[in-house]
Parts: sequence; C-alpha cells; structure tokens
Amino acid sequence: MKRMREIFFTVLVFASLPLIGQEQYGLEDLVTIALRENYQLQIIRKHQQMVENRNTLGNAGFLPSVSVASESSWDIQSSESNLFTGQIRSGDNARSSRFNAMVEVNWMVFDGFSMYARRDRLGHLAKLGELETKYLLEQTIADLAKSYYLLIKEHRLLESYRKLQEVSAFRFQLEERKRSIGSGNALLYHQALVDYNTDSAIVIHQEMNITDHRIRINRVINLNPESPWHTESRGIELEGLSMSEEVLEMAYANNKDLERAKLEELLAEADYRVEIGERYPHVSVFGNYAYSHQRSDLGIVESSHSRGAHFGFRVRFNLYDGGRQNIRVKNMRLEQQRADLYHQDTRALIESDLIRLFNRYDGYLQQYRLLQRSVEAAELSMRIAREQLQTGAINGYEFRLTQLAALKIENQIIELQYAIKVIEIDIHRLTGVLMDKIFSN
Repeated sequence: MKRMREIFFTVLVFASLPLIGQEQYGLEDLVTIALRENYQLQIIRKHQQMVENRNTLGNAGFLPSVSVASESSWDIQSSESNLFTGQIRSGDNARSSRFNAMVEVNWMVFDGFSMYARRDRLGHLAKLGELETKYLLEQTIADLAKSYYLLIKEHRLLESYRKLQEVSAFRFQLEERKRSIGSGNALLYHQALVDYNTDSAIVIHQEMNITDHRIRINRVINLNPESPWHTESRGIELEGLSMSEEVLEMAYANNKDLERAKLEELLAEADYRVEIGERYPHVSVFGNYAYSHQRSDLGIVESSHSRGAHFGFRVRFNLYDGGRQNIRVKNMRLEQQRADLYHQDTRALIESDLIRLFNRYDGYLQQYRLLQRSVEAAELSMRIAREQLQTGAINGYEFRLTQLAALKIENQIIELQYAIKVIEIDIHRLTGVLMDKIFSN
C-alpha cells in the first residue's frame, strides 16, 4: 500500500508540472501559419487565379481572331488520256504537287452589345473568385479561433480536474493515515480510494482530449500532427459587445455572404444583357491573304501559282428560332428576380442572426456574472470542508459533495466563458472584422 501511494503522488506531481521546451503560440501566430500553409486556402487561391486569368478582352469577344494555315500535298499517278484531236497523252508514275498558304482574320465588330455584358460578367466572376477565397479564409480563421479557445478551455478544465485530483489525494492520504494508526474506517478509506482513482481517470481522459484538439489544429495549420505546443494565453478574455445600428451597418457593408449575393445579382443582370444581345444583328468583318502553287508532270498546265486578298463583311440576324430566344430572355429575367430576392433574404438573415447571437450573448453574460458571485463562496466552502474533514467534523461523503459542488461551479464558468467567446467570434465574422480583431489584440 505504501508503494501504491508513492506511485499515486508521483503521477500527481509530474502531471501538475508545466511542460518545458514546447513552443507557445498565440492565436495570431496560428492564423499567420494557416494563411501560409493551409492546403484548402492554397487550393482556393489557385482557383481564384484561374478565374482571374479568364478575365480578358479576348474572352469577352472584343478582339479579332487571326489564324495561319498551310498545306502541302503530292500525287503520283499513272494515267492515259485520248484527246478529240487524236492525240494520246500518257504517263507512268507522273508526279504533281500543290502548296497552299493563307492568313485569315475574323472580327466581330457588333453583337448587340453582348461583348460588353460578357466583359462585365467576367469581371464579376473574378470578384466572386476573390470573394470565395476571402470567404474560405474567414471561415478557416473563425474555425481556428474557436479551436484555439476550445484548447484553452480544455486546459482550464484540466487544471480544475487536477485540483479535484489533488484534493482527492489529500482525502485518500488522510484516510490512509487514520487507518495506519487504527482509527480509520474501511468504508471511508475505500470510498476515498475509488474517488481518487475516478478523478485520476478524468485527468487522463482530459489530457487525451487536449491532445486530440491539438492534432486537429495542427491539421489546419499544416504542422506535424504530433507537434507539441502550448497556447500563449491561459485564459479567455471577454470583450463585452452590445447590439447597435453601427454593428448592423458594419455587417451590411462587410459581410461576405451579402457581398456574394450582390455579385450573383450582378451576374444575373449580365447574363440577361448577353441574351438580349442575341436579338440584335451581328456584324463581323473578315479578310484573308492566300498563296497557292501547283506543279504537274501531266495535264494542260505544267505549273501555276496565285496570290491575293479576299475580304468582306457578314451580317447575321436571327428572324425566328421557334421562340427559344424569347424563352431564354424570360428565364434570365426570372434569374435576375431570383438573385434580387436572394440578396434581400441574405440581408434579412444577417439581421436576424445578429439579433439572435446578441440575445444569447446577453443571456450567457448574465449567467456568467451570477456564477462569478458563487465562486468565492464555493472556494470558502472547500476550505472549511477540508478543515472539518481533518478534524472529523464531517465524513468523506459530505466532503465529496462539497468538492463536486465547487467543481461544478468552476466548470460551468469555464464552459460559459468559451460559449460567450464563440458568440463573439461569430459576431465578428458576420460583421467582417474578425481578422482585424485577431491581429489588433
């Protein structure tokens, strides 16, 4: 039993010591690493570059197309021709060759202003690609911030469980000492042993949770999953936010969902203009310069060559296509209306989300303040219960109830702090200032 007690207290001491030689990261450090190393962000940036590469005048149809073509061919034939004059022309393995080359230019000079609409559409798509990158970046940072504060919360819970384990060890030691001098109670001794083992198992489980959370964060920032590090902060600081018209206007101005809805509305308007352009005549100009050379061992002409230019313009006007164009125009108009409704719905959703978040925020703050008043009383109760346990005024069961009550209050405060911080992160994300808040701290 003495050896078992030594093992218990050795584990307790070493579990309580801070880890030495490990990196310490603040939230801004993790965000900086994620911006540089996160695979998903790198993938979306490549997609953004692809969309930006398509945003050119040539893709919109403003520029002409120029092509060069050439062809060389050879024939080997055996033939015999009987002419009306009575003359016979014949040849074995007679050879002939041809060479043609041409430079051609085609240019659509008017297509019902569709090229201007396509140009606008490509610009909107480029902005949408940039916005998608910002959206994923913002979401990644929000998730990373929540994970960072979750890790802090889990560390604080671990500290709480270690204090529980320490007090249980004190109680077990007390019962063991009583038993050694013959004044102990076997039931109380075994209850103390069970409670100590239970609390030790909770500490081990909590340490496992912390390792799991750290591995998830390492995955996001592309570090080795087993890389050990500690959070620079040991606590969660609350900002004390409040709902106001300024916050709502900030959300309308900076929210990425609302900005995306506006871009989709502009894209629908550009698509409508493209379809309207099909109702106008399309005018294009063309021209080419060609060179041709031919040589033959048989035939009337032994060799010939020609060169010259060919140019003109074309006009195309769709008179009737079975009403398909009108259907496309109507659908594009409906798409515009749908995009406008989506924009209004997104705006209303942001307002309701902010009101809902602030309602929860205020409620959690009230609970947090109430629990803070109970912390001092719970700590005082624990000190009194510890003294009474030593003097025998209370038994181990009563002490355990006091111990668990104090633990419950402490853990509730820790959980509430994290819940409030998560709401603050969501509010900053909705208002588009999350990045500024992280790097301004």
